[in-house]
Amino acid sequence: MDDIKIIDLFFSRSEQAIAETKAKYNSLCIKIANGILHSSEDTEECLNTSYLKLWNAIPPKRPESLCGYLCKIVRNTAVTALKSISRKGYEEQYDELFEIIPAEKTLEEEYDNKIVSEHLNSFLGTIKQKNRDIFISRYYFNMSIRDIGENFNMSETAVRSRLLRTRNELKEYLSERGVEV
Repeated sequence: MDDIKIIDLFFSRSEQAIAETKAKYNSLCIKIANGILHSSEDTEECLNTSYLKLWNAIPPKRPESLCGYLCKIVRNTAVTALKSISRKGYEEQYDELFEIIPAEKTLEEEYDNKIVSEHLNSFLGTIKQKNRDIFISRYYFNMSIRDIGENFNMSETAVRSRLLRTRNELKEYLSERGVEV
């Protein structure tokens, strides 16, 4: 079933909407949540919460991309769950990026963070598709180096090398635009 029909099911408050969404996107959602939580029990709870959030959000929202909207809900729900569980692995993974992208320190810096986010999105539009996909897999979908290597048929060393080069390019890109790194 296509996304427009699934969204219409949400608007008609049909429980089939959740069943169709799960049938189409559950494996992707599991991959995203498990990439962050690394626990099947936490992942299952995260997905249940995410589907409930989706049910409560549609309507009134009518997302342009059901997949993108759901993935964002799952990711944010998993990150929130992880923070409450306070696992160290997630924080360590992002140390790589925090060296380049300034972390939020005060509410006054919210505008600056929005600018950095816009620069990051612009930067991602300038790099090769494969490098962008690898970068997003690592830092948005929280995939391990091993999983990325398997998905892209690359060695772990090659993945690490591409990520390092991409982070260096991002650092230079931000620096050229006056963002302190």
